[in-house]
Amino acid sequence: MRPMEPIGTGHQLALRMAARFPREDWIAPLVARTGLSRQTIEWHLHEETELPADILAVAAELLSSPERDREEGSVGDNLLTEDDLPSR
Repeated sequence: MRPMEPIGTGHQLALRMAARFPREDWIAPLVARTGLSRQTIEWHLHEETELPADILAVAAELLSSPERDREEGSVGDNLLTEDDLPSR
């Protein structure tokens, strides 16, 4: 993630995380690092409201991780659908 890119709403973050970490449980690190329940994080990811600061901070760390870029190559803007969001 570039520093100038805003993360936005929970829904927008979910789409971005799904594009960056395809076929991975990217919610697990959010749960582990924030101390929030998976249910709480998934609820926020379905909403079109501003995310709590702790979720934003961890998501920004995950999205900007240079190790992931080297391991997987740079991920372009993938078009995602509602099916790519975590289930409720």
